[in-house]
Amino acid sequence: MATVYQKTDLGQRELTERSGQVPLKARQLLIMVDGRRSFDDLASMMPGASDVIRLLQQLNLIMPISGAAATHAPVVHTPYDKLPADTRLAQVQQVVIRITHEFLGEGWESKLAERFATLKDGDALEALVEEWLTALRRSGHRGAADNGQREVGNILRG
Repeated sequence: MATVYQKTDLGQRELTERSGQVPLKARQLLIMVDGRRSFDDLASMMPGASDVIRLLQQLNLIMPISGAAATHAPVVHTPYDKLPADTRLAQVQQVVIRITHEFLGEGWESKLAERFATLKDGDALEALVEEWLTALRRSGHRGAADNGQREVGNILRG
């Protein structure tokens, strides 16, 4: 039987609190770990998944479970399971655009506005927010990223 992985409590916290210490590729794979997908399933979804799975295990964010436990693993919901209601999505967009305008400039502002207009699901929203936070942090605006992350999280959690 193929190995099935589940998130640890630390892994769950990483998804909601975003420590900033987990690389984007590892975070993306962590999102896909659901207690039902096997190693082979995960590997087929992302090139180089075996190295990323190893990293997630070393960080104690995931752990293997037995076949019987895999079918009964709880489904954990995140704020990005689906797109929020239009009013909340508009609030998230306002926060992202306001902070982008102040710290990243017009190029990023127009790029993000276009992406907001074409969002289809929660995964796309999460990818947009993750890219935005990464851009802020890489440009030296870690405090703005942390504040923006908190604001967006508060909006999505309601």
